[in-house]
Amino acid sequence: MVGFIKSTITFTAVLSLLVGALAAPAPEPKVDYTTIIETGPGLPTVKELKLTNADLTKPVPELARLMVRDVLDKRYTPQCWGEPKCNYNDAIACYNYLNSLGSTTCAASGVVRMCYANGCAWYARSLNGYSASPCYKAALGGAWVLNNCNSGGRLSGSNAAYDNGNLAVDILNG
Repeated sequence: MVGFIKSTITFTAVLSLLVGALAAPAPEPKVDYTTIIETGPGLPTVKELKLTNADLTKPVPELARLMVRDVLDKRYTPQCWGEPKCNYNDAIACYNYLNSLGSTTCAASGVVRMCYANGCAWYARSLNGYSASPCYKAALGGAWVLNNCNSGGRLSGSNAAYDNGNLAVDILNG
């Protein structure tokens, strides 16, 4: 009788593990941003920069230090938009790509796409004919959108490049 109870308990435990494994959601497929990011005209590729997927998926920093700029010298009114929104993780990949460019110039006469990842586009938009900023400052401007416009993992919006109210950074699906 004791052997039967042990066998029943063992069988029940194994069955529970199998059912639990089958019911668990499958892990979300990992996007390889090193192969899908499209860079803007004249900007180096992800491969040329030797960026890894880990580099491109790092979290975006909090923007407390940038909020001081908005209070002291407001030259552009940042805004969150409605549809079309892009995926938050795709937007982070573009942020990390643009931030990694450092002092490389991101410029626009009109509108120029700086980065595109899986349907999410970061545009530089000149507000006065021609505007330019270091790409890391364009990334910092876009970080405001990432931190303030995220709704359920989807976002779109606009903010000026850090320290340049003449270069808008627009993030949207497209």
